[in-house]
Amino acid sequence: MILRKDPIVKKIFIVFTVTIIAFGIAMIFNNYFFIEELGDNGVKISAVYGFMVKSIIIVVLMIVISISSFIYVLKRIIGELDKISFEIDRIMDGDFSAVSDTNEEGILSRIEFQFFQMSRRLQINLNEINDEKENVKSLVTDISHQLRTPLSSIKVFNSLLLENGISKEEEEEFLNRIKNEEDKLEWLLNSLTKISMMETGLIQLKKKKDNIKSTIIEAVNGIYLKASEKGIDIKMNNLQDIYICHDAKWTKEAIFNVLENAVKYTDENGEIDISIEKLESYIKIDIDDNGIGIPSKDIRKIFDRFYRGNSERVRKTQGSGVGLYLTRKILEEQGGSITAFSKEGQGSEFTILMVL
Repeated sequence: MILRKDPIVKKIFIVFTVTIIAFGIAMIFNNYFFIEELGDNGVKISAVYGFMVKSIIIVVLMIVISISSFIYVLKRIIGELDKISFEIDRIMDGDFSAVSDTNEEGILSRIEFQFFQMSRRLQINLNEINDEKENVKSLVTDISHQLRTPLSSIKVFNSLLLENGISKEEEEEFLNRIKNEEDKLEWLLNSLTKISMMETGLIQLKKKKDNIKSTIIEAVNGIYLKASEKGIDIKMNNLQDIYICHDAKWTKEAIFNVLENAVKYTDENGEIDISIEKLESYIKIDIDDNGIGIPSKDIRKIFDRFYRGNSERVRKTQGSGVGLYLTRKILEEQGGSITAFSKEGQGSEFTILMVL
């Protein structure tokens, strides 16, 4: 029975019932005194008491109808609250499948709709937290794997240096290899720091209206020395002064990573072309090289974290597969994107799109 479910509901029902009954009794007494007055004025007693009986019947009917209506409304309210309570229990058990099906107006319908909206947002937040936990777990695993290789090499070379009987030439070779592994380790740690800060939200990109041409030139200046050592000619074609909202520091880093890869995998006396085209809603930056190209099976994976191709040239070249991944993250955080087109042995073309 509804009155047994909740003490507050029971109290409300009792107060309402007592009020209605008191109102009915008041009406009966009022009619009684009215009838007494009529009797004193010579009205027939039978007619007076007939009126009295009818009044009592009407009052009783009013009380019954009022209580029935109140119980009906109360049941509807309790039913809605029970439904919400049941869904809360489901959410506490980790079940977020409930969907609001109400299309009525009123405070209860609004509460129900807001509750299901809150439930949906809670589910999204929990999914994001779980995804973040998986990302952190994956990142820690990748970092451990990436650091293990240079550290193992350094340990091996140190052990060889501590052994007696190695020649001066072997000692110099081992020291040079340790130096190379140390440089690789330092470069890797810097890259991993940038990635971890980007993925955990510690890096907040600060976009402001700036000349993208200046950003590209700064990126080119950062790689120019390495390019000139290999005799690679970097050509900047049709670079226009275009002002867009972007984080100049990190966008330069993104473009630099693409240029660094181009220099790494382009043979001596090669060529890299950079051009800008202003579209309706975007600017397009094309970076083309005539390097070794990318196999078709690898083209969709090159922007994955720590992914490197399996070709001999790639394996012999220093790198850890974080540059293009970081580039993609930086551009996507600003509403941009990067794509690649390449054929093995025929160079590569990277296209960067950024919002005007």
